[in-house]
Amino acid sequence: MELDLSKSVYELVTAYPQLKDMMFDIGFKEIAKPGMLQTAGRYMTIPKGAKMKKIPLEEVIVLFEANGFEVKGV
Repeated sequence: MELDLSKSVYELVTAYPQLKDMMFDIGFKEIAKPGMLQTAGRYMTIPKGAKMKKIPLEEVIVLFEANGFEVKGV
């Protein structure tokens, strides 16, 4: 499965719902709040969110790759 990090969080989670739990577990706690995915998630990308949350993007990529994703758009 190809994961394009230049797409919004909303687009990615809509295509791959399992990303929501993975992102929550690594530190993107706001993703579980009602409405966050439909609002901020529409313009937020994973790299932007990782920078804001001070989560190393490399850790996020390793997690996604460990779960069978091919990451691009970094």
